Amino acid sequence: MTANAADLRGGAAEPADGSRDRVLLQRLLEIQERERQLISYEIHDGIAQYLAGAMMHFQAWEAALGDHPGAAELHEGMRLLRAAADESRRLIGGLRPPALAELGIVAAIESLVADARLEVPAIEFRHDLPGSRLPPALETTIFRIVQESLSNIRKHAAAGSASVNVTRSGDIVSIRVADDGQGFDPEAVPADRFGLEGIRQRSRLFGGSCRIDSAPGRGTIVEASLPVPADPDGSQALER
Repeated sequence: MTANAADLRGGAAEPADGSRDRVLLQRLLEIQERERQLISYEIHDGIAQYLAGAMMHFQAWEAALGDHPGAAELHEGMRLLRAAADESRRLIGGLRPPALAELGIVAAIESLVADARLEVPAIEFRHDLPGSRLPPALETTIFRIVQESLSNIRKHAAAGSASVNVTRSGDIVSIRVADDGQGFDPEAVPADRFGLEGIRQRSRLFGGSCRIDSAPGRGTIVEASLPVPADPDGSQALER
């Protein structure tokens, strides 16, 4: 799906204070999140269900065939179906993790960390988020910042260890993702790499701040501070 200018404006009056680009970017992110959620539902209710049904039939055949010579091919087919089912679950988790909606930000980040440990086994996750659930928009922003940070570590850092810390102090949630990898020069990041800029923009649009500290040979630290909005859904923070 592609958002056009009318979609992004949503019929609202155009800001007169020079913040038009910020409002457009905010709405683009909102539309992107909705599209991610719709795609995750389509995968869950469509492809994943077909795969589950196919595996049930294959399992019945496995039991009936026993030691038949053709059983080896059936076993290989089952292996491929299980791999496809695992991949569909991974896609659903990346698009809109069920744990985020059902259990909250801590469980969702634990899932991200568990996946990242496939490449970087020594990842530590610490959190201190007293009280009830955070507003949905804030949880989504936290999740995306941690997700992108861990994705960068897995793809580029060649790290031996990493840490994720998410804490709340009063009306501020602080996020810190650090690794001991090869680092990079933030000023030399190619223009077509949008991950780090996405972290900065998400933080800024939520009324917060972000710092990315790295240099060749000394790892990377991503830090963000986000305000906890007073409204339940977090929309007021995005409009600031």
